[in-house]
Amino acid sequence: MDNYNKIIDQSIGYLVGRLSRAIIKRLSKKFQDAGIDVSYEQWSILVHLYRQDGQTQQSLARTVVKDKAAITRLLNGLEKKNIVLRIPDRNDKRSNLVYLTNKAKELKPHLVGFVEEMLDEAGQGIDPDEMTRCRATINSIFANFDRLNNPAPPEK
Repeated sequence: MDNYNKIIDQSIGYLVGRLSRAIIKRLSKKFQDAGIDVSYEQWSILVHLYRQDGQTQQSLARTVVKDKAAITRLLNGLEKKNIVLRIPDRNDKRSNLVYLTNKAKELKPHLVGFVEEMLDEAGQGIDPDEMTRCRATINSIFANFDRLNNPAPPEK
């Protein structure tokens, strides 16, 4: 059992998952305390739409690492709250483009402010260079898994 505990305690997956749950809990509380009806999962979509509005559902699904059903469910909820709008893609009738509404644009400074607060809280007592290295390492690990989970199609 000692070896098992050692493996779990040193597993990057376990540690990142644990950190992820702590971040979700903290940010959700900040949104809730401010009376903002946006879940962490919905925020994960909004942040990418704030970067680039008018993305396809498929693009969002890949970016936030969610399946089609999960993205549809999250977008349904955001649409009911008048935060996003789905419009059929003129170039591909099978696709929808997702756009932010004015309400979403009004929420942006508040949501981003809470994220900035949370990130400041997360970095308390940690050397900024260490945080930079940590982010770089996590991004490299993600890139490895993204490559494995989404292999390039074979050449013809």
